[in-house]
Amino acid sequence: MISAGALCVGVCIAAQLLRDNGEIKTVMVILCVSVLTAGAASDILGIREQAEELMERAELDGEYLTVIFKGLGICYVTKLSADCCRDCGQTALASAAELLGRLGLIAAAMPLFRGVAGIVEALLA
Repeated sequence: MISAGALCVGVCIAAQLLRDNGEIKTVMVILCVSVLTAGAASDILGIREQAEELMERAELDGEYLTVIFKGLGICYVTKLSADCCRDCGQTALASAAELLGRLGLIAAAMPLFRGVAGIVEALLA
């Protein structure tokens, strides 16, 4: 976390110094975000392994965990994409990215909706 924070502060300082050169500043910030996101992805793998172990102990279906991680991934990618678009002054593009993220989240959650519908159907039968 310290190195990630230091990288962010360093890029912020450099971005302020490059105030007049917006293109380089934007590319530099997007590269920094990409590096930080790639680093976070490796941390998420460790968290997933621990969560899978807990799911096995609780004897729960692993499909729920898959949906949760897909949803988290969609949320993070959508947020980063929309923020990058806003930083570039493209608010309409940011709104489109957010809309697609919401639709992707609904699509990822469909197995859960099917499971709930199956439970309701079994209760009514």
